[in-house]
Amino acid sequence: MHLWRASWCKDTDSTVIHHAMRKGSMVLAVSLILLLLPKQGLPYDVIVVKDGGAITGRVTFKGDPPTNTRMLITKNFETCGKGEREIPEVVVSKGGGLQETVVYLDKVDKGKAWANPKGEEYLLNQKGCRFIPYLQIVPRDETLIVQNSDPVLHNIHVRELIRRARRTMFNFGQPKQGQRVPKKIHTIRSSRIKVECEAHDFMHAWMFAAKNPYYAVSKADGSFTIDQVPPGEYTLKAWHPSLGTKKGKVTVSPNGKSDVNFEFSK
Repeated sequence: MHLWRASWCKDTDSTVIHHAMRKGSMVLAVSLILLLLPKQGLPYDVIVVKDGGAITGRVTFKGDPPTNTRMLITKNFETCGKGEREIPEVVVSKGGGLQETVVYLDKVDKGKAWANPKGEEYLLNQKGCRFIPYLQIVPRDETLIVQNSDPVLHNIHVRELIRRARRTMFNFGQPKQGQRVPKKIHTIRSSRIKVECEAHDFMHAWMFAAKNPYYAVSKADGSFTIDQVPPGEYTLKAWHPSLGTKKGKVTVSPNGKSDVNFEFSK
């Protein structure tokens, strides 16, 4: 009797421990799944902006800019040219202005309409073995048209940059001249996107998946303007594809103008 009871207690304890372990594993698994689920951005609503202000400023580079990478053109010379291709990674004006920098407001859930009233398509063209444009802003979840204007095969590989990781968004070949392929720009954690051609390693470009229309690309002198901003406090970020991201706080007053400058270096 006592032996049976002891045996039963032992088996019961084992069962309890086993279920507890299984429950703990399930909790851990659910936690991991929740951790890995895509982080969705805030929904954006278009409203009438009253007494909106503007954010202006300049992006500059301090010191001597780094030398741009040069890559040898190894094939399809009739289309791609010969010699070396310079990748315009850091372009600085004589006055120190840094161009091709995306300046944007982070986490804005309502405001002005998107700047594409005519419904013009977002186009990434491959012409002369170059991606045109080199830097492009596309609203998140908008459709991008990928076009091959060359009589040679291109293979476009588009990756979302998540810290040091790279997530493939799409990767396909375009063997025919004039071929157009629509692709949705859906990012899960980052807005930064790298574009490469796996048939020509010297072809590079960048995209930024905007979550709201409050963005600008710095001009040749480094200047930028973001207008129709609802009064309030915001986080303003500046992203350069080769130099990283900088951020700062900005307060926009009704009908006012706020100046914010960013300085990058090596």
